[in-house]
Amino acid sequence: MKTFFWAADEGGSGFYRCTMPGTGLAWRGHQVGASTVMSAPWQDADTIVGSRVCLPGPSRLWRHLHDEGRRLVLDLDDDYFHIDPSNEAAHRDWTTRLLPGLIDNLKYADTVTVCSETLAQVVRDYHDDVRVIENGLPAQHLGLPRDYTPDMLTVGCAVTTSTLHELPLAARALNRIADYKPGKVEVLLVGPTGPQAREAGVRHPRIGTTGWVDGFSAYAGWAYQFDVWVAPYRDTVFNRAKFPTKALEAGFFGIPLIVSDVGAYRDWITHEENGFLVPSGQEHLFGKYLKQLVDDPALRQSMGIAARARASRNILQALSLRWEDVVGDQSLSHSTGALP
Repeated sequence: MKTFFWAADEGGSGFYRCTMPGTGLAWRGHQVGASTVMSAPWQDADTIVGSRVCLPGPSRLWRHLHDEGRRLVLDLDDDYFHIDPSNEAAHRDWTTRLLPGLIDNLKYADTVTVCSETLAQVVRDYHDDVRVIENGLPAQHLGLPRDYTPDMLTVGCAVTTSTLHELPLAARALNRIADYKPGKVEVLLVGPTGPQAREAGVRHPRIGTTGWVDGFSAYAGWAYQFDVWVAPYRDTVFNRAKFPTKALEAGFFGIPLIVSDVGAYRDWITHEENGFLVPSGQEHLFGKYLKQLVDDPALRQSMGIAARARASRNILQALSLRWEDVVGDQSLSHSTGALP
């Protein structure tokens, strides 16, 4: 079975919806490729998994692949039908030029895959065969060592271009915890630059920022340094359809998470067991829960262990069976899989 994962980007979407599924299928003996560029040798793949195909050039190739008889799977990892207006550039691009192409390309797909049931309910208005395959990570990450009593405790928050608008919800709590126990606690923002963080209200001079990080390995290297993870989200239609990726990552790394009580995070987090949930309108609780975790290493450890237990339900090795069913192979190929 020859499968190509056609990624839309080299960021989180490409990693979780192309690189990871492709890796899992390669482990099971499939011949697999994954890239943002579909070179000629991969155009004869038995199955093409295309991530949010919508631009004119890729759309023409998508229709050509359909006419050539390839099995097409269109993958969506966000609710592009309800881009929040606060993300002005993305909202303008999707509503005026990208969404019509995406909707048209759904007609040529044999199957559509999505990352959450909420998103599946939206997409089922456009396609009859929509399947939910959650994000996952390799099981070996669950065994990475974790120090719950470091000399310097790091409170972290990971931000992307699409979640920068969420940061103000936790800004006050992050500014205040940066003044708590000087020399014992530091705050690190992975993603934004200093000016972007300040514009979002995170203005304490001792809060560090990394700037935008390229590739999951570099991002994970920073995030693994967190001892407490903060993840603010507004209660929007777009956010309700998200997969709780921050909970997945924090869980695999054994890090207690403080997250907004929104969408799938509500289903993933058992409040006070594997993390804390902050209801909409009660963002002052970010500060309360941060202090609890900073002051109590035993609580950090118990929550971190519980977070890993929850994350173990989403190991890549198990999710590969669901991807295998989607790409259409019911018997294992014995060729050696490799991701270029």
